[in-house]
Amino acid sequence: SFDRKTGSVKPVAILPNKINGQYIIEGLAAGFLFSLGGAGFIMLDMALERSGKSTAQTSNRSLLLLFGVIGVMVSLHVIQLFMRVKIPGYLRD
Repeated sequence: SFDRKTGSVKPVAILPNKINGQYIIEGLAAGFLFSLGGAGFIMLDMALERSGKSTAQTSNRSLLLLFGVIGVMVSLHVIQLFMRVKIPGYLRD
């Protein structure tokens, strides 16, 4: 898109107002964020596992829990931000 005042091209990473269309970098970023959220849920599951054979040592449980929560929360909020750019008024009253 062009800046009306200067006439220069300004870069756009997310194709706004079009649900059926997207730029390549937008698709890659969204895929990475969904993978980050999935990895966060896997880390949470590993940290909270209560079975006899634990995959995480006691010292690593807090790190897995911390990184799992951070991964899920970051992916959730950035994907919501993407949706607000893509669909103005998304989840707004």
